Amino acid sequence: MGMIKSGASKEVVASYIKQLATAIELLNPVLIYIEQDDLKASFTKAVKERPKEWSEGFIYYYTSQGYGYEHGFNGLEGTIKVLEERLALEQEIYNSLNMNKYKVNNMRYETERYQEQLNDILGRPQS
Repeated sequence: MGMIKSGASKEVVASYIKQLATAIELLNPVLIYIEQDDLKASFTKAVKERPKEWSEGFIYYYTSQGYGYEHGFNGLEGTIKVLEERLALEQEIYNSLNMNKYKVNNMRYETERYQEQLNDILGRPQS
């Protein structure tokens, strides 16, 4: 949100997340990061499947303020560029955090398989 809405620098966003991680360290948090192999394909799929109002709102949000606005991005392609930059920052932050963390790849959209992975990560019995 800091980057997307406010145009905050990568350093400011990363610092904020690290401060949050430090604040909750004693709680032994678990970070589960859901990733996609192909961001553009995943977002394009969502645009096709969801109502036009959703994609228009999403595109407007990502390109009319903060990072998207500052870089002159617009439309679907501009939104994808913002998402790619956000992904790069998320990867940097993920790699820098010293906590229990897991990545779950959601590219195949196999809900039951991902539920099993999440249960394994959280140590929950399978239902």
